[in-house]
Amino acid sequence: MEFTFDRILMDGISDMVFVVRVERDPVFIYDFLNRAAMDGTGLNRDAVGKSIREVYKEETGTFLFEQYNKVVTSGEAVIYEDSYVSPNGERNYSKTKLTPLFDEQNQCKQIVAVVKDISKEKNARLETEKTWGKLQESNKRYQSLFHHNSDAIILFDLNGQIEDGNIACESVTGYTPQELVGTTLNSLVVKEDANLLKRLFKQAISGTTKNSRLEIHNKSGQRIELSLKVTPLIIDEQVTGIYGILRDITDVGRLIKKLEESEERFRIIAEHAQDLITLLDDKGKIIYVSPSYKNILGFNHHEYIGKFFLHNVYPDDRMNMDQVVIQSIKKGESFTVQFKQYNHKEEPIWCEAHGTPIFDNQGKFKHMVVLTRNISLQKEYERQLKHFALHDSLTGLPNRRLFKDRLANALKEFMEKQNGLAVIMMDVDHFKNINDEMGHDIGDEVIEEFGKRVQETIRDCDIVARLGGDEFVILLPGVGSSQNATMIAEHIQQAMQQPWNLNGNSLKVTTSMGIAMAPAQGATPFSMLKNADIALYEAKNAGRNSYQLRETIEETILLSINRIEK
Repeated sequence: MEFTFDRILMDGISDMVFVVRVERDPVFIYDFLNRAAMDGTGLNRDAVGKSIREVYKEETGTFLFEQYNKVVTSGEAVIYEDSYVSPNGERNYSKTKLTPLFDEQNQCKQIVAVVKDISKEKNARLETEKTWGKLQESNKRYQSLFHHNSDAIILFDLNGQIEDGNIACESVTGYTPQELVGTTLNSLVVKEDANLLKRLFKQAISGTTKNSRLEIHNKSGQRIELSLKVTPLIIDEQVTGIYGILRDITDVGRLIKKLEESEERFRIIAEHAQDLITLLDDKGKIIYVSPSYKNILGFNHHEYIGKFFLHNVYPDDRMNMDQVVIQSIKKGESFTVQFKQYNHKEEPIWCEAHGTPIFDNQGKFKHMVVLTRNISLQKEYERQLKHFALHDSLTGLPNRRLFKDRLANALKEFMEKQNGLAVIMMDVDHFKNINDEMGHDIGDEVIEEFGKRVQETIRDCDIVARLGGDEFVILLPGVGSSQNATMIAEHIQQAMQQPWNLNGNSLKVTTSMGIAMAPAQGATPFSMLKNADIALYEAKNAGRNSYQLRETIEETILLSINRIEK
């Protein structure tokens, strides 16, 4: 069967196609619409020969007239997004490209409209915006949790140097977080515990979380007993840092010493304790629990007497807890262990227990003192610490540290598959003027919105990171070709051209971009970022609001944003 060109246009193209004739004044007359256009809009062949304003109601007709008129006025193609209700009543989203056709006198005589259904992409974008909003809210909530947590939190590099700390650091050490940055915890630890601290860090670097007790000298020179938990920060199966949680247990230590001297004193203090205090006999049965069990677990403390300590522990944790307690008694050493136990609602909650075996003058075991704290909030917040260490606090995007990790991995994959890899370095044109003229609050909003628009424009597999200030970088793994990379850059420029309205301020924001394509051999994270940075510098010298491409380490090609579409 022979297929005519008209039939191919009518039935063989899934996108909606309209051909509109341009008359004087101007008036836009439908010359042709294919099957997809009729199915999608509910129009039929009766529309042919009629003007846009005759076919559509006033509001829709006016909108379409304005778009087609832009084509006639500018002599260039126009792209816009729109939504419409299909014949079955569903709201669909579309992207339309209007392309002018000129006669020999260079007069626009017809306009071809190709309408693509982007409902899935649009709905996904709307869902992403909703998720993004929740993420922003979550980030702010956990940032507040980090800074205002009652326990001191310190972030270390692999050499033990302090990179950051929260407000509670001062209440524990006497030093502000700013005073601690650049120092080491070893400078505060008493001489007797120096080797213990070294072992804890060595174990953390090997990927193991450890708890221990040690003493430090605070800023006033006093000896403070701490409970220290060191946890490795693991990215892509590599330890990239360490964070520690410090708790002043000086009073707890004194309490334990008093317990050894007098059970009666212990009972008096325990009545007012906020943590769970438990006494176990040599068979592991509970002989005393503090009244705080009621507030924390919801059980009356008398219900525990005579039961085994592990009776309410989460099943998966019982064996480990049993071994920890047995070894503590055998070795005569204290223990610290994290586990889950049930509250009165039968909900498992995270707890941390510190146990100390007590012996009489003849070295015979008398009982075990166990101090237990609810750490459910801490466990959730620890999970977020990794996020904070690897993401920018303003935009929530990956930071330089995480981006370099991802770039190194992408280069390894590229060397194996040779499937194209690009890096786009970009910044906000004239951002200093925005800060100087409108203030840093508006500047921060511009940075947030800029990152959001880039995130929404790139592919799901791409990664955008904020390097600092107004500088961003995008990783394009598996991009295939330089044409695909520049197409993404053009989409980003189009996103920036959409209206900017921030707190009643209307802004014009553009970006300059430098694109570096990975050569077949020899690319490194440094060379990729360096070449992208050089290309960005050249784009800015070329007048900004443009991009440049470096396809090899030696060669730089300037691609204008106004290049002719072929």
